[in-house]
Amino acid sequence: MLMNSLRTRRGNFELAASIFRVGFFSLVGLAVGVGMGFGAGDMASNGELEFLPFLLWPVLFLWQLTPVTLASFQEHVDLSVLLRFPVSFGSYLLQYLVFGLFDISSILGGICLAGIWIGLVWARPHLVLWATLALMGFAAFNLLLTRMIFAWLDRWLAQRRTREILGMVFLFLLLGAQLLNPALYMHSGHRSRMTRSATVHALHTADRVQSVFPPGFAAGAIHAAESKDAIGAAASLSGLALYVCAAGSMLAIRLRAEYRGESLGEAPQQAVKAGKEARRAGFDLSGPIGAVVEKELRYLARSGVMLYSLVVPLIMLFVLGRGSNSAGFASLYALPLGVAYSFLGLTRLVYNSLGGEGAGIQLYFIAPTRMRTVMLAKNLVQLTLFSLELVIVCSIVALRFGMPGREMLAATFCWLLFALPVQLSAGNVLSITMAYRMTLTRMSREQGSAGNGLLSLLIQLVVFGVGAAVFLPLARFGHAELAVPIFLVLAAGGVIAWLRVLSSADRMVANRREALIQSLARAA
Repeated sequence: MLMNSLRTRRGNFELAASIFRVGFFSLVGLAVGVGMGFGAGDMASNGELEFLPFLLWPVLFLWQLTPVTLASFQEHVDLSVLLRFPVSFGSYLLQYLVFGLFDISSILGGICLAGIWIGLVWARPHLVLWATLALMGFAAFNLLLTRMIFAWLDRWLAQRRTREILGMVFLFLLLGAQLLNPALYMHSGHRSRMTRSATVHALHTADRVQSVFPPGFAAGAIHAAESKDAIGAAASLSGLALYVCAAGSMLAIRLRAEYRGESLGEAPQQAVKAGKEARRAGFDLSGPIGAVVEKELRYLARSGVMLYSLVVPLIMLFVLGRGSNSAGFASLYALPLGVAYSFLGLTRLVYNSLGGEGAGIQLYFIAPTRMRTVMLAKNLVQLTLFSLELVIVCSIVALRFGMPGREMLAATFCWLLFALPVQLSAGNVLSITMAYRMTLTRMSREQGSAGNGLLSLLIQLVVFGVGAAVFLPLARFGHAELAVPIFLVLAAGGVIAWLRVLSSADRMVANRREALIQSLARAA
């Protein structure tokens, strides 16, 4: 299969992009793992293993948050195709877990735990057995937890009612974060008044709470072994084993239902509501553009995965904010940084706009509608979504950092006039030349494309780099207002490029017709 994929130019590029992606994240994990190793070795050498949870908790969060933040740049293998053959449930479960070992999160987390293990064993060789058991159990828990979360999210996001419930829960969590963060800033000035005894009591309470969670159990087992308390170490390992069994059982329940042929679609509900849907008034837009816009909005409204990817950058932008009274580089350039970061949520929609069509791509080839019209309608939807995100980003920046200056507002707006058409034109080209099938209802079953993801990231970095290369030198010498006409000239070139790509869409799609059908209409 690998040799067959290398017969095409795209296959060679995909292999090179995959090697680059794995190598890059391995180097990142290696750097973090080395730091973890030195930290663990220093704790063990100084007899401070009670602080080991300070290393294990970041590994837990890294393992669980990486799949969400890097969803656009990693590949997933749909193992449900194996259910067409007489495969036993044990084999299906085993392969599901084995493929999870090659996720980016597993690579990063595994390297971090390997660094911690090396640091502990180097400083305390007699802890090799207990450290191995504790860290392997902790790794197994993280692996099972990640796979279990995505398996159950796929189940919940496949039905409209559960998507609405999860959406409400997510909004309540967002509101809770908005209320919690100002409260922390409000009381930050009173922290210095806390007595030493109150601080120690709070730390002891936090330590007791975290000790009953997997990072606490793993660290507790190693600490107890260092203290020659074999019973305590065994008890901590038993608690960790219970968490592993619980995560594995929840994953097995979900996979067992899939193995028995459970369908995640909502066809029965749709059949019942078909009459009501037919009687609903459609959009006022008429013609092919209106039809494509309506189809795109309906697909988006029913895709919890895509809605989730649109909201996550906004949440991260809010959480990473430092407050309205902050100063310095972050507060000065909060608006352009926030705008550039928020565009990450639209990466898959812009750079793989045909990916959600699936087998329906064949209808475009027999319909009396030009692909230029289809791509234009998709671009209009993308511009609308980005406009909504832009309003939210501006609101967050104004609340967290204060209103930006006039020069920054004008420069950011003019840079957007250049960045948007460039991104749309590049997205249209990649959507036609490097399209891949995109599952809109399942988070862990997207095949993905390393080449498409890598190029989309590089294009966004180049567009942002152009803006920084124009504005920063001028601002440094006190001529920031000159950035506006430069961006307007670049914007004119970007619009021309976008229009030329649209005019060439029919020719490009005609040349790639067989490749598009092969990539998008293949069996899911």
